[in-house]
Parts: sequence; C-alpha cells; structure tokens
Amino acid sequence: MARRTSRGRQKIEMKYVESKEARYVTFSKRKASLFRKADEFSTVTGADVGVLLFSPSGKPCSYTSTSVENITEKFREWKQQNVDEGKSSVFQAFDDLCKDIQDENEKRKSRELMYKVMYPGAEIPADKESLEKFVQMKLRLEKN
Repeated sequence: MARRTSRGRQKIEMKYVESKEARYVTFSKRKASLFRKADEFSTVTGADVGVLLFSPSGKPCSYTSTSVENITEKFREWKQQNVDEGKSSVFQAFDDLCKDIQDENEKRKSRELMYKVMYPGAEIPADKESLEKFVQMKLRLEKN
C-alpha cells in the first residue's frame, strides 16, 4: 500500500484579497485565530491583552483579557509616567540609545584609524572611556 504524500502546510502569500466575499470570510477566520492567540498569550504570560479591529465593513471587534477600560487606563498611566520622566515613549528612548551607540562606534573607528596611521603595526590599546560608556548604555537598555 503506497503512502500518499501531502503538500503539508503551505506558506500563503500575503496580498490584498480582491473579492469582497472572500475578504469577509478571510477576515472572520483570521480574526478568530488572532483572538485565540491573544487569549493564549494572556493566559501563559499573565499580561493584560487588548486587540481592537475594524472589519472591512467598518464594524468594530475587540478582545480583551480584562476590561477595555482597565487596559486603556493602564496605558494612559504608563504614557503619562513616561512623559513626566521626560521620555515620550520607549521607542524614543531606544532611538536615542541607538544614536549614542552609533556615535560611539564612529568615534572608535576614527580613533583606531588615527592610531594605525600614527603607529603602523602597533597594537591598538583599549579605550577605557569608551568601554565605560558602552557599559552605561547597556545598563540604560536593561532599565528600559
């Protein structure tokens, strides 16, 4: 008896569904699986999860692990706390950190190039000041 070989799970190309009826069916199926995953995430991690969608027809759909009011209030408090601390958002802090790292890398490259020109063939000594800055940046990243 020969075994049938199946194609298994196939990757579906992500593209806009042209047919209106097919788009509604796809939305309905994907909405259900998204809400199921949000529920699983909330259960496993204990996090408060909220998902808000608008269907192609404009009807709102939502899933929340607690009430929408609790989640939005937590978000408002978090946002206000970050504004009070001088941070507009986690993303802004991350962008600032990336810029600082890029600046330090450029300084290091410039220093190494200058050292190679002035002392050809010599080993480049470690820059303690730069190492300390990188440690401070790492601590900032862990704090955020």
